Amino acid sequence: MNRGPTGPPCLGTEFPLPTAGAGELGIGGTPLVPLVLPVCGIGRRLWLKLEGANAYGSIKARTAHALIEHLEHHGGLEPGGSIVESTSGNLGVALAGICRARGYRCTLVVDRDTPRRSITLMADAGADVVLVEPTADGNPVAERLRMVRRILAADRRMRWTDQYGSPANPNVHEHWTGPELARGIGAVGPDAVVAAISTGGTLAGLSGYFRRAHPNTTIVGVDAVGSAATGGERGARPAKIPGFGSGRRSSFLRPGDWDVCVRVADEYAAPACRVVRAATGLTLGGSSGAALLGAVVAARGDPDLREIGVICPDLGAAYLNTIYAGRRPPPPESEPALREGLADLAAARRRG
Repeated sequence: MNRGPTGPPCLGTEFPLPTAGAGELGIGGTPLVPLVLPVCGIGRRLWLKLEGANAYGSIKARTAHALIEHLEHHGGLEPGGSIVESTSGNLGVALAGICRARGYRCTLVVDRDTPRRSITLMADAGADVVLVEPTADGNPVAERLRMVRRILAADRRMRWTDQYGSPANPNVHEHWTGPELARGIGAVGPDAVVAAISTGGTLAGLSGYFRRAHPNTTIVGVDAVGSAATGGERGARPAKIPGFGSGRRSSFLRPGDWDVCVRVADEYAAPACRVVRAATGLTLGGSSGAALLGAVVAARGDPDLREIGVICPDLGAAYLNTIYAGRRPPPPESEPALREGLADLAAARRRG
C-alpha cells in the first residue's frame, strides 16, 4: 500500500499526563501488544492497545479525567462539588475513583445490564449508585438519562459530566490516545485504526487525529447489530455487551469519521473473546473482542491492511461470570464474514 507522506504528529497539542490527585496516577502509557495472524493468506499484525492497564481498568479513565477537567475549567465544578453521570460500567468506575481523589461527590446512574462487579467498585469508591429499572421501550440509555435529568432538576448545584455531549470526550482521544497509539506503532502510522463504538467519542477523536497526522490510515468503526450509535435502527439485543453500541445516535460521529463500519452482533463478540484467550492467553473485555473481530473482517476486505491498530477498551475481569462463563456458539447459519473472522482469530499468536 502506498501510504504517501504523513503530517506531523502535533505533539504540542497533546494532553499532558494527569498530575492532580494521587488516584489518577497510571492513566495513559498503556501497553501495545502485537498479534500476528494470517487473513486471506496474508500475514497481518494487530497492534492491541490494552487500555485495561489504565488506572480504574479501562480507556474510560482517560475520558473521566478529561470530563472532570472540563467541568472544573468550564462547567462550574467547585471544590467539594457534586457530579452526576449515566454509565454502563467502566466510566462510572473511573469517575468514582477520580471524584474520591479530588474530593467531589459522585452520583452514577446504572441499569440492569451494568456488570455487578462495576457497581461494587463504584460503591466502594464512595459513589451514590442509582439503579433504573427496564422500561417498555427497552432503551436503558434513555431511561438512565431521564433519571439524570431528574437528579439535575432536584439539585441545581449538581454538575453533569455528560459523556454523550461534552467535547472533552473526543478531544482526549484526538490529542492523547491517538498520538500515543501512533507513536507506539511507528512514525509512518498504521494502515488502519479500529475502535468499537459506544458514545462515539473514542472513534471521533481517533479519526480527528489520524485524518490530520496520518491521512492514509483507514479508520474502522465497529458498531453492534441493533445499535443506533452510527445511525442504524435500534433493535433487540438479548445478549448485549455492556459498553458496546448504544440505544441512541452518537452526537460526536459524522459519516466522514470512518472509512469502514463493521457491524458485529453481541453473539459474536463473546466467542471472539474466548477464541482470543485460547489462542493468545489474553483475557479481554466484550467490546475489545468486538473490535478485534471487526478488525479481521475489515482486513479480509482489504489486502493492503497489514499493520492495524486496535483499541481494546478494557480487560476481561468484569466478564468472567458472563462472557467467559458461557460457551454458546453463534448461530451456524448467520454472518459468514464474522464466522470466518473467528476462525482467523483462532490462529493468532502473540509477538513481542
